[in-house]
Amino acid sequence: MPDPIIKQFVVEGSTAFPFAMLNSDQCWPARAADATALADHPLDGGATTPRRKIILATAATYAPNRQGWIAGGWRVID
Repeated sequence: MPDPIIKQFVVEGSTAFPFAMLNSDQCWPARAADATALADHPLDGGATTPRRKIILATAATYAPNRQGWIAGGWRVID
């Protein structure tokens, strides 16, 4: 069986990270910095959070679910 082809894509958002999308899109943070950025959201709801870009990796044969990310307050940008 051939090795899977790992693809990467970038998501961007400023709200709490939609962790359910990792399961839905069968993806994971591409680097340690991306894993750390998943939790970089202040607990104080009144604070403004800058937009974060997170690189995710996947071996799935289909494209990320863009509508799912939008519903979670994020968007696929690459």
